[in-house]
Amino acid sequence: MATSDPTTSQTTDIIAASDAMKRVLALATQAASSDVTVLIQGETGTGKELVAQHIHRASRRSGQPFVAVNCGAYTDSLLASELFGHVRGAFTGAVADRAGVFETADGGTVFLDEIADMSPAMQVKVLRVLQEGRVMRVGASSEIGIDVRVIAATNANLASMVAAGTFREDLYYRIKVVLCDIPPLRDRSDDIPAILDHYLAKFCREAEKGVVTLSSDAVSRLSTFRWPGNVRQLRSEIEQLVALSSGGEEIGVDRLSPEVVGVGGAPATETSAAKQDTPTPDADNADDDATYQELLDRWTADVLERRLARFDGNISKTAQSLAISRTTLYALLKKYGMHGADD
Repeated sequence: MATSDPTTSQTTDIIAASDAMKRVLALATQAASSDVTVLIQGETGTGKELVAQHIHRASRRSGQPFVAVNCGAYTDSLLASELFGHVRGAFTGAVADRAGVFETADGGTVFLDEIADMSPAMQVKVLRVLQEGRVMRVGASSEIGIDVRVIAATNANLASMVAAGTFREDLYYRIKVVLCDIPPLRDRSDDIPAILDHYLAKFCREAEKGVVTLSSDAVSRLSTFRWPGNVRQLRSEIEQLVALSSGGEEIGVDRLSPEVVGVGGAPATETSAAKQDTPTPDADNADDDATYQELLDRWTADVLERRLARFDGNISKTAQSLAISRTTLYALLKKYGMHGADD
């Protein structure tokens, strides 16, 4: 059972109020005391790079470079050049010698994100670097000694990939000396209130705005939403709320994004008498035979009506607040028989 006292990484934005995340942070801190390779597994948006940064900054290498590479963002040839560097003339466009990530990070940490996307050929090359502590630039004839700590991350199940023969078993065991599994946000909702407090304060401070707070209904809805994009999505939601606020105000459910309000979300709590006169969908009074799409349409129409009212029908401001294009908003308004005022 989680305690009410959140633990926060002193070097990153990792917030740990739940027991699950406190264990992750404790394991990361313990792993930082040595140079062992660490494999961080978790869904997209759970904060794998933040954990890697925490390990680096809590280690003896903290004063040296931390260099991250997304292995899924490059073709094999480009990834080889990115990781190992190249010499002049190694290929078309190689007009000068260039150090790769392993050289650049010498003395520090290399973070190999999305390592599951590496081809088998590239896996062999990276395994050799881990075993020998040496790299050879593309087109070179001699190796260069390096001293780096490697942390890898993936949102895939590498054990299953090893079993299927799509990821090398020897590389798998080389990179997972310490295995750090980050649970998805939906499995650690105890962290959400602390994350909300942290990012509300952070974004208000950065925007030089008065403190923005959330109504109890808004906190409840944010805490029960399943967050398919995990902490990254929640962070973006808070950033948008602060950006679109005037500062020093309380934000209710009606200001949350349509995706978060969603089907089954708590009805928005209104603060003005005019808004209180506006009927809201009530799960207890809803037609029990309504389909998912019918429920979704009700909530979408309700959110659109409230946002249009807040911005006096201004299409551009309403679209911006919903993070959608004007074209999409016009289509939604047409679908639900609504109209906005000209900008």
